[in-house]
This record gives sequence, C-alpha cells and structure tokens, in this order.
Amino acid sequence: MASLSAREMAYQTLRSRIITMELKPGDPLNDRELAEELGISRTPMREALLMLNLARMVDIKPQSGTHVAPINLRLMEMEQFARFTLEKEILNRLRGHVTPQQEAEYRRNIEDYRVLEADLTQPERPTRLLELDNAFHRRSFELIGMAAHYDYMLASLQHVERIRKFSLQTEENKSVCATHTAILEALLHGSPDDVSEALESHLSRYKQSVAQARSIHPEYFIDE
Repeated sequence: MASLSAREMAYQTLRSRIITMELKPGDPLNDRELAEELGISRTPMREALLMLNLARMVDIKPQSGTHVAPINLRLMEMEQFARFTLEKEILNRLRGHVTPQQEAEYRRNIEDYRVLEADLTQPERPTRLLELDNAFHRRSFELIGMAAHYDYMLASLQHVERIRKFSLQTEENKSVCATHTAILEALLHGSPDDVSEALESHLSRYKQSVAQARSIHPEYFIDE
C-alpha cells in the first residue's frame, strides 16, 4: 500500500510539473534523482514514469533515456472533443434551472478572474487563474450532482492542460471573461444551440495558443 501511495504521489507531482511547463518537452527525467528529490525509492518512481509514458506525457527509449514528451496535437484534439461533448450535455441539463443565487456565484467567479487577470503583480497568478477557470466549469457539474465526472475528465486531459499554460501568455486569456459570460447567458436564457455555440467558441480558442506557442517553440509539438 505504501508503494502504491508513493507511486501515485510521484505520478501526480510529475504530471503537475509537466502540465505547468516546469518540466518542458524534451527535458530529461532521471528516476534516481527524481526519487531522491521526492524521498521515495526508485521502484515507485519508475512505475510513475511508466504511467506517464502510457499517458503519452513521457517518452521512454532504451537508447536515449527518459524525457518529457512533446505535446501531441492529435491527442489534444481528441481530448478537446471529448470534453466539449460531455460539458455540453452537462450545461444543457442545467440550462434554465440556474437560481439567482447560483447566477450571482457564477458572476462573482467571472469578476474575480477579471480582477486577477488585470493585476500582473499578484503572486502565483497563473495558477490562480487556472483554478478560477476550472471552478467556473466545474460549477455546472456540481449543480447537477456530477462533480466527480468533472474531476475525472480533468484528470484525463493530458495534452489539453499543457497548452493552457501557454494560453495565459496570449490574447486567448483576455477572452476568458467574455466567453464565460456568454456561456452563463446561454445557461440563463438560451437554447441548446446557444449553449453549444458559446461553449465551442470558448473551447476552440486554444487553437490560437497552439499557433502562437508553436511559432516560438516548434520543438514542443508533434502531430502524430
């Protein structure tokens, strides 16, 4: 049981570092050094690296060692389609049933994001922006009693989550409040088509981040 706990801890720690780009595509990963850093044995660290390899976030090659994998754009498209399909269903179940108190909570989240986005001096700003973004999307799942589905979905988004780090440095980030507001308005007053259009507009903006990031770091991406 202790080994499983250590493996999970190592997996989550490395996954977080890869997603936040603390560990960048191509960076070498030494299981001995990583195990020492986290205070665990090499066995659970190797198991964690194998799990990340299965998730296509780490490349393990006998002749060249273990490295952080590039962002796989084909897999990212698949993840984004799965997210859109699930979240659209959740939003449409909630559509027309948002109470005034719940609406106020949504708007408070949007305003908190707006204030934080404008203040470049705030500590841990990128992490907090992502947390607010996640909280906005998770709220619809919570309100229909399916929060666990959101958590499971988020844990499965390997390549999409990595590009979100880049989005904080592009014009896409400045559209978040407007697109979140459009989703909320569709929830309050719109049709299923309005919900679909608002969500698709919001989720498709990551392509701008990909284009900008790829122009600067083409080595970070593959199309396979």
